[in-house]
Amino acid sequence: MEPVRIDYRIRLDNGRTETFKFVLDGRSFDLIPQKVVDPPDWTRLGYRQCQHCGLAETARPYCPLALQLHGLVEAFHDTRSIDEVVLDVVTVDRRVIQRVALQQAIASMLDLIWPICGCPKTTNMKPLARFHLPVASEEETVFRVTGMHLLGQYFRSHYGDSAAIEFDGLAKMYEDYHVLNKSLASRLQEVTRSDSVKNAITLLDMYSMLVPALLDDQLAEMRPFFEAYLPEGGAAPAATADHLKKAKAFRLELVPMAEPSVKKVDYIDAALATEEGGEGAAIDREDHEAKAAREREREARKAQAVAEARAREKEAAEAILSGSSLSLALEPLDGDDVKQKRSKDEIFRMAEEEEGASRDKGGKESIFLVNDD
Repeated sequence: MEPVRIDYRIRLDNGRTETFKFVLDGRSFDLIPQKVVDPPDWTRLGYRQCQHCGLAETARPYCPLALQLHGLVEAFHDTRSIDEVVLDVVTVDRRVIQRVALQQAIASMLDLIWPICGCPKTTNMKPLARFHLPVASEEETVFRVTGMHLLGQYFRSHYGDSAAIEFDGLAKMYEDYHVLNKSLASRLQEVTRSDSVKNAITLLDMYSMLVPALLDDQLAEMRPFFEAYLPEGGAAPAATADHLKKAKAFRLELVPMAEPSVKKVDYIDAALATEEGGEGAAIDREDHEAKAAREREREARKAQAVAEARAREKEAAEAILSGSSLSLALEPLDGDDVKQKRSKDEIFRMAEEEEGASRDKGGKESIFLVNDD
């Protein structure tokens, strides 16, 4: 079968474009291996190795997943996770162009890299790589992973294994993912001053808590999509928590919301414009002032609603982070006028940009490789 090609292009706000080309074997959907020249020490298998890793340094001296992260880290040293970028993804079946935060673009790429990199703890997710959906929503991700798991059980039943409808195996996969994500976060602590890849890992790790929580709740939040399959009048357990809503709030909390803008009205100029109109002008002024007061009241209510929404999003984000040892850092560079929220348990920090440090504005193209030497 012909190789499967997936290209990621990320255009930064400075005009630079980073291109990442993934070539998958057409039959196994593994990343086609090529040699990496001089991989850094932090990519070695024994460097902060995952506790559950089944690989041996004698057979494979480098961590297959760390090798893939190396290219991303090198490409985005001088970026912030909240930088707005234009993401352009070309797969076998579609092309997706979307304006997103850089951390979301990288998280989408990691969602492709994890299953195909050669790590034995992620290989069960390989079908998701073949049917990769860039920048997938929470509902889309849950639908895809649960559907993949059930289809895998169906195929297993053809080999004599039981085909019970259960998700214990899927929950275990995400437990392994969480251990892996913690290890990778630890590897990157001393590698880069940028928070872009680090926060992308944290975004991806959210699913290691979201999916098991939804499974414990019998996927009740997904059930309304399947009403046509359900018996009429049948009683079903209700959702006990808004897990999907909290996950969305967690993602939205990473990108600061714009401050509510209050429409400015020059009441003095408006009054002067009608000053010579006598009694009629006074009535106009009263009408204008009343209208302006209503406008101010409306904007005040809007600002209060935004503040309340922020508080709810922060609470939901903290609920997600409290279940994970990974956390976010959104520390602005010098001169940045955007106020960032910091997690009180943050472990990732972006140091101040060194004077004169910069990257080639022309961008570069990266082909993702693995090294088995």
